[in-house]
Amino acid sequence: MPWGSARVRLAAAGLAAAVAALAVPGTAAAAEPEAEGIIIVGIPGLAWSDIDPETTPHLWDMAGEGASAAMSARTIGSWTCPEAAWVSLGAGERAGGAAPRDAQCEAQSQLAAPTGEDGAWTVPAWPDLVEANSAFNYGARLGSLADAVADMAAAREAAEPPLEVEPGSCVAGIGDGAALAAADTAGRIAFWAPGLDALGAAMDTCDIVIVDPGVVIGDTADNAPDTATDYDQLGEDDTEVGTDETGGEDEPGEIAPEADPVRAAAAGAADDAVGDVDDRLPEGWRLMVAGIADASAPSALHPVLYTGAGVEAGGLTSSTTGRDGYVQLVDLTATALAVVGADLPSTVAGAPVTVLPDPDRTSGEAVATGVDETAASSAVAEVSWPFYVTLSAIGCVMVAAAVWLLCGTDRFRGLARTVCIAVAAVPVAGVAAGIPPWWRSEHPTLMFWGLIAAGTAAVTIAASLPWTRRGARPALLVAGIAAGLIAVDQVSGATWPLHTPMGYTAQAGARFTGLGNYAFSVLAAAVILLVAFTPWRGRARIWGPVAIGVCAVVIVGAPMLGRDMGGTLTLVAAGILTCLKLWGRRLSIAALAAAGGIAFGVFAVAGFLDYLRPEEDQTHLGRFVASVLDGSAAQILIRKADAAIGTIGNSLTWISLAALIGAFVIWRRRAPIGRDAVAAAVIGLTAVAVIGALVNDSGIAIPGFTIALGFGLLAVAVGPAAAPAAAVPGSEVADARPRTPGPAAN
Repeated sequence: MPWGSARVRLAAAGLAAAVAALAVPGTAAAAEPEAEGIIIVGIPGLAWSDIDPETTPHLWDMAGEGASAAMSARTIGSWTCPEAAWVSLGAGERAGGAAPRDAQCEAQSQLAAPTGEDGAWTVPAWPDLVEANSAFNYGARLGSLADAVADMAAAREAAEPPLEVEPGSCVAGIGDGAALAAADTAGRIAFWAPGLDALGAAMDTCDIVIVDPGVVIGDTADNAPDTATDYDQLGEDDTEVGTDETGGEDEPGEIAPEADPVRAAAAGAADDAVGDVDDRLPEGWRLMVAGIADASAPSALHPVLYTGAGVEAGGLTSSTTGRDGYVQLVDLTATALAVVGADLPSTVAGAPVTVLPDPDRTSGEAVATGVDETAASSAVAEVSWPFYVTLSAIGCVMVAAAVWLLCGTDRFRGLARTVCIAVAAVPVAGVAAGIPPWWRSEHPTLMFWGLIAAGTAAVTIAASLPWTRRGARPALLVAGIAAGLIAVDQVSGATWPLHTPMGYTAQAGARFTGLGNYAFSVLAAAVILLVAFTPWRGRARIWGPVAIGVCAVVIVGAPMLGRDMGGTLTLVAAGILTCLKLWGRRLSIAALAAAGGIAFGVFAVAGFLDYLRPEEDQTHLGRFVASVLDGSAAQILIRKADAAIGTIGNSLTWISLAALIGAFVIWRRRAPIGRDAVAAAVIGLTAVAVIGALVNDSGIAIPGFTIALGFGLLAVAVGPAAAPAAAVPGSEVADARPRTPGPAAN
């Protein structure tokens, strides 16, 4: 069989295996038992630390008797004020308020009461809210909750034969904020009352009741975050890199450790309201209490407590997070609809919560877990911006060292080589830093940087030993450690990057599990280096790269693993181009088109198969296919493009600019590239950086992290420090030596 035919067949078989693996269904969520109705009590600002047996005894009891989770209240922007939270609860999608969003949430905490009389209540500022949300690209349909319940009643009446329609097929609101969540798409409310004295009438009228006790749990002016900081300029989108949501050098987000009597009084008042609701909860109903909003910037995780008919003690999760103990604000909307048996409309982005039974869980354990999760996400937010800035700064130094290593004199080449390896080790150390619980330290920031320094030193030393420093071995070692760490993390539950800047903080609500864009960039760069520089022999030169590529695609895109649709598209295309060049093929326009077509084909087939799975089990891939079919995909693409463009100019922009300049200098002094392995690595890394930046909303972060790992290691692999080929059997780059600088080298 000709080698060309074998390559095509083997590559096709590998891609087919990858697509099949991507389509393997995840574990189906347990069916949530229906109840007669549900009450959702929203308490803006409620934190896990507010719950204790003395100040909030009712909430404390709920934490032990029912199910609970930490919730991301993220809507529009880097923190959520009450008005935006209530509107998002009614829409089931991220929405914003009409009032300006200030750092203390003062404007969006002043909510107007509905106007009208019994049976004809309307939200006075509803047109303003609709207009404000038309400027956002989340496609929020305000009032989706109430409309879905009304649609359920209409569908039952229209059925053949007609089904009995329960009189409670509506959504009631108690309190000014609840009116925003209970309103339909026209701003009308089926039942509204200003206070809890009407709770009984509300439950008699509707089977979903939203309650706003009129309390915002915040801090006094002395303890609250700094209102002078323009938090909007610190980050608009979930995936923006170089964003310090906790402020600048003055640490405006830090709260004084001593108890705040104002906050405690507000928490006690909210607890009294919860106790009143719980005492009057009918036997067949459920109660959900949630800290639906931030009281001020910066953002944080908030508690969700769930109890009532059919709810066992334990934890909560949802398919939108894929992680035990975490839910999102929009999941509350989906849960309310599931409880009453209404269909989930396509405009609702959340998913019903699933109870994870744990009868031995106590109130103290539930609260301690929530406090720890909140501390972890806040600590990550605090160290993220310095980490990105540091990585970009030392990355620029690394690019200069790589240029010197390849084009400079013999002086300082050893130092340049060490710098290239050390900088490549920093993102690897960033992934590994999530293994120990560094945020529990008395000095979490110091502990985090200590872990980064220790991890960087360990990897650098390992790659500089006498038996690892020759030829392409340093690049293979560092790339292997990076790929291995990320693969093990994905298989074991994707925990480590969540607690480091290499992932997303849970409070951002971008990615709770799977593979984030930053870790993907590191993994993809590592895979390209492994494919290009492994000393393949004989037919292993064909099946070896295919095997690595297939495994990597499965890790990136499988529903039970990476769940990264943009990463899947990027890695398939970059992997194909790398293999073609490694196999000595010319990268013609037809070859480029074929690589793009195959990547899109894998993406489309995997997405369609994911779409065919139950809606509650679908990943981002399947939900995107659904958005294509219902016509809302354009809004998603525009939002992601806007997010990607918004990353230009952040801290990781500088390492990308430095790499462009450095690559030009090296090309002028060392071109042309004479070996297939080197050319394959260059093409693969470039493809990851360019395609990844175009198809992922992290934008400039993709090339930034790709360069941080790949640029210096590539220079080490092909530079003058490489050993002769005889020292590394099978290596095609080991004998690469710099040519004399000057015109002749061109």
